[in-house]
Amino acid sequence: MVGRVTFGSLFSGIGGLDLGFERAGMTPAYNCENDPAARSILARHWPTVPQYEDVRDVGRYATTRADVLCGGFPCQDLSVAGRREGLDGKRSRLWFEFHRIIAGACPSWVVVENVPGLLSSNSGRDFGTILGGLEDLGYGVAWRVFNSQFFGVPQRRRRVFIVGSLDDWRAPARVLLEPESGTGGFAPSGKTGPSIAAGTLSRALARVGGGDDPGANKGAPLIVAPSDTDTLVFDPTQITSPHNRSNPRPGDPCPTLPARGNPPLAFHATQDPISGVVTPAIPTDKGSIGALDRGRVRRLTPVECERLQGFPDGWTAGQSDAARYRQLGNAVTVNVAEWIGRRIVAVDGA
Repeated sequence: MVGRVTFGSLFSGIGGLDLGFERAGMTPAYNCENDPAARSILARHWPTVPQYEDVRDVGRYATTRADVLCGGFPCQDLSVAGRREGLDGKRSRLWFEFHRIIAGACPSWVVVENVPGLLSSNSGRDFGTILGGLEDLGYGVAWRVFNSQFFGVPQRRRRVFIVGSLDDWRAPARVLLEPESGTGGFAPSGKTGPSIAAGTLSRALARVGGGDDPGANKGAPLIVAPSDTDTLVFDPTQITSPHNRSNPRPGDPCPTLPARGNPPLAFHATQDPISGVVTPAIPTDKGSIGALDRGRVRRLTPVECERLQGFPDGWTAGQSDAARYRQLGNAVTVNVAEWIGRRIVAVDGA
């Protein structure tokens, strides 16, 4: 492909895929989002990029040509936490609009993001419908589940990514299935992978702070160095590992940011700089909220949630905290999108 790779974004949200692909060297051609609040964030960060309000309008009117078409179509009917109506559900059936646009635009690449529940929805038949639909249009496909914690952000967030390449059955695997010995950002061993992860984790250590005011961020309350003595660790009831549930540590990643409800709860703890022993300061009386009143247990701030998703500070500023939490819980982690985007650009130009 000659020239700079362009991309069109569907179900754009607050632009996690968009920002990641832009950082990977691609140029945005258009975006599409039906939520007015999220659309205002897209317009603020990409004021000259054409914008659609309804995915059902894309392709029915004039649309800028894009080399890559990407999007995370609604997951509510696919998530194991929902009713699991699958692609028959009111929200997730919008996949078929995604498919219609692909069929009409014939982009060179397609990137689809969703929750891992897509793999088992309707006993796997929904996933087969998506893969079969792409193959019918002439796309070679590959898929992989990535965890954001291996891409330089301290958040456990597993999402499935499908990559399709028009008339090329090997290229998608070259994007997603890079050997472990290469420079990929995933690490089956449970350790943070190299590449993007290595480049951003140090910045995450320095940037993750305790409030919206950058001047108030005196430490790194989500991940700490051994010399730190007062920090935040996450509520052990939200931690999935049995070991970490009984002994939460400052280095434990944050639970997945939810799309609905409150963000994760964190509490202050003291870590001995020599022994590394962590002493949590949490209420011992379940009926007492005294510790909450003293501010020793608190919710993560919107800025902290932005950082956990790889966004710059203040990306969602100007809205209510509730709206920001919801948008960030729905977002694609920027670091993961950047890694995939860089792989597409590299493979495309090879």
